[in-house]
Amino acid sequence: MYPTKKQILAVNPKIKSVIKLATLAWKEEYLKNWKNLDKKEKISRLKILIYWINWANHKRHDNLKIKIGDTFQYDPNKQTIYIDGNNPSILSSLHELGHHIAGLSEFKACRWSIWIFMECFPGLFKNLKWKKHLLIKK
Repeated sequence: MYPTKKQILAVNPKIKSVIKLATLAWKEEYLKNWKNLDKKEKISRLKILIYWINWANHKRHDNLKIKIGDTFQYDPNKQTIYIDGNNPSILSSLHELGHHIAGLSEFKACRWSIWIFMECFPGLFKNLKWKKHLLIKK
C-alpha cells in the first residue's frame, strides 16, 4: 500500500547533511540545461547523482549497480537500481535510491525521496502536483 501525501509530509526524515551537500553539489554541476539534454546524457548524469549520494551515505563499498530498463525499480537481491531509459527522472531515481538506503518500505522510500527533492530542488518541486502518492508535472 502506498502512503498518502499527508503521511509523506508529516515527518521530515532528517536526511544526513552530507547527503544534502552531495545532492546540491550534483545540482550545481549537472542540472544545467537539463531540459535540453538528450535521454542518454540525462541517464549518465542520474547515475552520477545516485553514486554520489550513495557514497555520501557511507556506502562506498557496497555493490550498488545501476542498469537501464523500461521502468524505475529497485531489486534488493541484486542491489540494482533500474532507470527508465525512456523517461529519465531525478525524483524517480531518488525514490529507487531511497529503497537502497532506507529499505523496501514504500513509505520510507517515498518520504526520503520527496523530502530530499523538496529541500534540494525547490524550483523543480513547485512545478509538480500530487497525484495520490506521486508527484507529476503540472
